[in-house]
Amino acid sequence: MIENSMFEEEPDVVDLTFPALDPDEVAYEPRSSRLLVRGLGENDMDEDEEDCESSARLLGMSFMNRSSAHRSSSSPYTRQAPPRSCSRPSARTMVVCVLFLVIVASMTMVLYFLPGCTFTKAGCRKPNKTTPVEPIYPISTNGELFPWAQLRLPYSIHPISYDLTLNPNLDDMTFTGQTVINMTVLHNTKRIVLHGANLNITKATFKVGLKEVKDVTVLEYKPRQQLAVKFSEELKAGQYCVLTLDYSATLSHTYDGFYNSSYTDKDGNRRVLAATQFEPLYARKAFPCFDEPSFKATFLIKISRKQDYMTLSNMPKAKSTLLPNGLVQDEFERTSVKMSTYLVAFIVSNFTPISKNVSNTLVSVYSVPEKKEHTDYALDTASKLLEFYNSFFEIEYPLKKLDLVAIPDFLAGAMENWGLITFRETTLLVGKESSPLEKQVVASVIAHELAHQWFGNLVTMSWWNDLWLNEGFATYMQYMSLQTVLPQLDTGNLFLSVRFRAMDKDALNSSHSVSTEVNTPEQVEEMFDSVSYEKGASILLMLNTSLPGDQQFRKGIIEYLKEFSGANTDTDDLWNSLTKVWCVTKKSLK
Repeated sequence: MIENSMFEEEPDVVDLTFPALDPDEVAYEPRSSRLLVRGLGENDMDEDEEDCESSARLLGMSFMNRSSAHRSSSSPYTRQAPPRSCSRPSARTMVVCVLFLVIVASMTMVLYFLPGCTFTKAGCRKPNKTTPVEPIYPISTNGELFPWAQLRLPYSIHPISYDLTLNPNLDDMTFTGQTVINMTVLHNTKRIVLHGANLNITKATFKVGLKEVKDVTVLEYKPRQQLAVKFSEELKAGQYCVLTLDYSATLSHTYDGFYNSSYTDKDGNRRVLAATQFEPLYARKAFPCFDEPSFKATFLIKISRKQDYMTLSNMPKAKSTLLPNGLVQDEFERTSVKMSTYLVAFIVSNFTPISKNVSNTLVSVYSVPEKKEHTDYALDTASKLLEFYNSFFEIEYPLKKLDLVAIPDFLAGAMENWGLITFRETTLLVGKESSPLEKQVVASVIAHELAHQWFGNLVTMSWWNDLWLNEGFATYMQYMSLQTVLPQLDTGNLFLSVRFRAMDKDALNSSHSVSTEVNTPEQVEEMFDSVSYEKGASILLMLNTSLPGDQQFRKGIIEYLKEFSGANTDTDDLWNSLTKVWCVTKKSLK
């Protein structure tokens, strides 16, 4: 995904001069926030690195001491302390110090030997060998205890496939739906916990294996947007089960989830449409699901519409059926790849396409009918980039079609939904009078989102702390690919300015490590910043130039993509793939 801020002009930096700080007043970044040699977090250093660290520290202390002495002698505004000799402390001072040390030592021993306690609603509770400590569970909307107390979902249940049926009503801006989730039990459990936000569950049934279907009660804990089903009998590891949920909801008005939009046609009539934006945490607003990147599954989607509308989704349309109520239901092929929920997408509109076959893939660009003549540049650029990526990654784009859709009201710059990439009109459409800068922006966004079809879609980060594996790679590839495919756009100099911008922002105290801990929805949203995008891309550029041998970096990322195709990864998996290729090359050179 590309945020709007990625294309906004940076404000002028005002140079404010402040009085110099004494060395003791200088604030230093914690060591854990620096990118170390091997990875993106803390790692052990060898002896040479420790020597370098010690030398740098001594050099910095020496420099600060010299600077302090220089300021003291040269500044007329510095008050000079009168010289004085050391004096022996008084008896009272020594007694106070001894008492203070005794108290500190006593408290330390008490805390060390005192058995720990677990804080519950009743206060501090010490562990008891006979009575285990019960965890504190939140209260669901119906007053019952909700059977889960963490932000991350449990891994006892994993979805295999979803069958989604959606019935949007663009007149009253509501929709109904049915979600059938086929799941497998990984560990014995008495609960299923998943996500749902602003969904009115009207009916829920559950089936285990070949047993009969039973009605179940769905509990909801709104602060974490979680749903749960509790069972009296334990589900056993290896069992296959099906959860079916019927629900209703309102189309979102905030450009996330399943939301409504509109535009004015050439005759001045208002035309409404519905589209989706699920990254990072909004698929749960459209259907109940396991809304975390690591819960990959396949999807079969059915959407009903009026006869003068059309629908799009991740896969090609399989068939259309006329319903008794006069609506048409479009059914799409089941996804041929496993996807994270944030990559699911569907649109109900009256857009018009232009298309072209590229390497066994039907590439199409959709827009409102009035702007169809502005889609040629995007189609030509996307076709060239798709061929380049197929060759560069040595992995063919896995879907039968690739749609690029210009949406009149779209909050992000673009979103890489697999097979159905959505854009703001300004980041996809190019008119005859468009400037070279506008073409550069459009080409950059298309290159970024197409790169995501491999980095992010084919191989996905396990959790949002490693978002840079998605966005850093897509940002790096957008500049690298355009230097080959469209060299006249001069993206090399653009990438240079982007790296300087990343360095400026990374120098702020508000910066963070490229890979950092994420524990709340707010922290997830905050990861979509210049550190993940631009600093991540800068790190990849440094790796590309520093690895020895011919195209070692490219070989390493191809190894990474092939080894983890369809899976989830973390930063260590990338380092291991690059290291593996480097070691093979090193042995061959001996």
